[in-house]
Amino acid sequence: MSTNRNPIQFFADAQLKQEFEKNAVLQTVKAGTVLMEAGRYIKMMPILTKGCIRVLRQSEDGKETFLYHLMPGETCALSLTCCSTQRPSEVKTIAEEDTEFWAIPIQYIEEWQKYKEWREFIGTTYQNRFNRLLEVIDQIAFENLDKRLWKYLKARALAQKTQILQVSHEEIAQELNIQRESATRLIKKLKEMGYIETGRNQIKILKRVV
Repeated sequence: MSTNRNPIQFFADAQLKQEFEKNAVLQTVKAGTVLMEAGRYIKMMPILTKGCIRVLRQSEDGKETFLYHLMPGETCALSLTCCSTQRPSEVKTIAEEDTEFWAIPIQYIEEWQKYKEWREFIGTTYQNRFNRLLEVIDQIAFENLDKRLWKYLKARALAQKTQILQVSHEEIAQELNIQRESATRLIKKLKEMGYIETGRNQIKILKRVV
């Protein structure tokens, strides 16, 4: 699937292209915009063309855990699940940077299943996100917190295509679901190891991120 913003470039099937052009709406949001809150019903499915979106698991008591990023050409498998089961969202999504996406009204998610190319896109989305969630589970279950923090920082740096992150200790603690004091201690440890430099609500990645 192409990451071109023109809907004609998304799919090869002529009928699916026509449906996409007729019903999808191109939207843009600024960095930091909250696109979805946990507990709310989803009205559309995004397919990104530019920028990226950070996906967080949010519990009933407001605690958050970073899951993954959505990049151009991708959509959110957890949103798809909520749409198909008509359940409220269990994730929070935030625009990591200025972001553009095609908004697909939820009724077309099932209706377009008649198109083979759409079914393949949805199937690939589920498989990719399942693999990513397994990685998250492994990190939480088996990895040290300093490794989790380093992977989190690398993921955000890669998503934003920058070595300098505008992020506070409080935000890191919230998204890794750890105490703020623990986040500060871990950041200090990575700094002492030469992985990062820190400033006021800012972290500079020193190690090469690939």
